[in-house]
Amino acid sequence: MPLVVLLLLTAFACAEEIPDGPCAAALQKAAVCEAANNYALERMKEGNLEAIIVMQDVRTGALVVFAASDPAKLDVTTGLFPLSPVKLLAAASWLDHRDRHDSKLLESEKVLADSIVSGNDNAGRRIASALREAVGTETVLRDLARYGFPARENQTAKTDTKFWPELAPPWRDRLVPAMSYHSLGKGTTIQDWEDTLSIGEQMFIATALHLSRFLQAVGNRGVMVSPVVRDEDSTSGPGSTIPATTIMSEAAAVKLQRLMRGTVERGTAKSAAPILAGSGWSMGGKTGTGPEPGTKEAGPLSDGCFAGLIFDPQGKARFTVVTFVKHGGLGRGNSARISAELALFLEAGAPP
Repeated sequence: MPLVVLLLLTAFACAEEIPDGPCAAALQKAAVCEAANNYALERMKEGNLEAIIVMQDVRTGALVVFAASDPAKLDVTTGLFPLSPVKLLAAASWLDHRDRHDSKLLESEKVLADSIVSGNDNAGRRIASALREAVGTETVLRDLARYGFPARENQTAKTDTKFWPELAPPWRDRLVPAMSYHSLGKGTTIQDWEDTLSIGEQMFIATALHLSRFLQAVGNRGVMVSPVVRDEDSTSGPGSTIPATTIMSEAAAVKLQRLMRGTVERGTAKSAAPILAGSGWSMGGKTGTGPEPGTKEAGPLSDGCFAGLIFDPQGKARFTVVTFVKHGGLGRGNSARISAELALFLEAGAPP
């Protein structure tokens, strides 16, 4: 087939994939959708929630949504404990080294599903520990660095000034994220290693933007596209001009997508599934919940998060979504709900 025809067909296919909703024009330009930003803020205000949300276009790497109820206190650039979505990083490394560890953990498929779909912390600990035993500490640390989370000792900067290859002027003072990093190493005890890579409440700092960038690669079958921020007046091309990077195998990314979808279909976030019912769109991800202040237990004042992907009617991952709600309850509640509501807004506008 002639190259010109092939390019035209590709462009036509990409245009067809853009949802015919209030963000269609912005998505066409790989730009931030202000209508979606405003809708996100309305959802936060309606629930009296201190929250943030980030959404990226999986194909182009473009930032589509970023909103914070009170950016002075909590923003998408703020470094936070990742909570249980850190299990996704451990799972990605586990899946990328399956040929080296299958004999290290009995019923590994079930344990992995329990970790991601059911949110079982003990299963997450078993994955983290078996992974370290099978491939070694250094291999896991290299994987984490490739996913965008280097060891703290390897960086001293407070902000990640290289995160954006392109950042539109209106947001240059706001969207440079804090550094995301971990403090794991050869000397890390077994308990600290397991807790860090399963519960995510210690020795690991991540921003919503860094988590979204990782999820973009998961949705893009293992290929990380450099993220960009454009406004709706942009005349730039479809996405980043920086070469994309493969950070995990396609097989690992596809398997992780399936596990994430199970979280919403039958796992910890199943209460959010009805929001998208009938739209043809669906969601997958990982919920996370921190303890209530002053306690070790989860409850109504816990921090909650949801980190995942939005899938179109053909089952293709189209958008990332990372939602964090401070003192807003379990991740399966407000965080998963707002994520689904924003997905529906991108597809067709506000639900009736």
